[in-house]
Amino acid sequence: MNTSLRASAHVSHKGWYSIDWNTIQQYVTKLRQRIYRAEQQNQRRRVRKLQRLLLRSKANLLLSIRRVTQQNTGKRTPGIDGYTASQPNERIKLYQELLRYNVFQHRPKPAKRTFIAKKNGKLRPLGIPTIRDRVYQNVVKNALEPQWEVRFEASSYGFRPKRSTHDAISNLFNKLNTNSKKKWVFEGDFQGCFDHLNHNWISKQTSMFPANKLIGRWLKMGYMEQGIFHNTVEGSPQGSVASPLLANIALDGMEKEIGIVYRKTYKSNGGYKIDPKCKIGRILYADD
Repeated sequence: MNTSLRASAHVSHKGWYSIDWNTIQQYVTKLRQRIYRAEQQNQRRRVRKLQRLLLRSKANLLLSIRRVTQQNTGKRTPGIDGYTASQPNERIKLYQELLRYNVFQHRPKPAKRTFIAKKNGKLRPLGIPTIRDRVYQNVVKNALEPQWEVRFEASSYGFRPKRSTHDAISNLFNKLNTNSKKKWVFEGDFQGCFDHLNHNWISKQTSMFPANKLIGRWLKMGYMEQGIFHNTVEGSPQGSVASPLLANIALDGMEKEIGIVYRKTYKSNGGYKIDPKCKIGRILYADD
């Protein structure tokens, strides 16, 4: 580890804004790339070793605090403890506090239930975790996401890095722009997708991940609404940093279930394309 990253442990001696963020970002990005390659090569033991390294990484912790308290939309929205680290000195204090803890032993607090208006006039429930929980969720996401980026289906676009709505539209256009005379389009949406994610299925899908028990605790952490605690037996709160990734993990495998078959192309990139005999195509954007 280079000098800049070693110095991240002694962040108190310099200002938050004088931290070498580029170097820290490069370190985390390289570790994520190594996890991705190890998963591609089916080196499961190496994947877990690298994930543990990233979960304990000071650089990952610093980046996660920065993302949650400076960059994310809800950075000024507190959880049930009323705490926000909106000032640089508060972020440094939070970093020093979390350095003393073990991410694997973290005990989440319940989410704060709030509601926002949807376009149709109905209310969408949001679950706002505490800042500390959001930071740890980002730490976990950084370690879990690259492994699943290898596994996710090529036609899945929502909540994924370097993929956009336009990519999904382009894929739809290509699938529909064929010579076949009849084309049927089924547009579907899981009703209350985030609210009904199956905890056991997500736990099974992430069973080999080093922090899988922490993911389980987040799923079961419950929420507070008007001072009353409610258990959560299903779902993952909208408003949680980890929820979009967990939703994608829960939805993975749909293509296989509906009979979409891929064939290896034997091109230099070693890619796959849908078997010509297969007459079904699917595009997944978020839960649509």
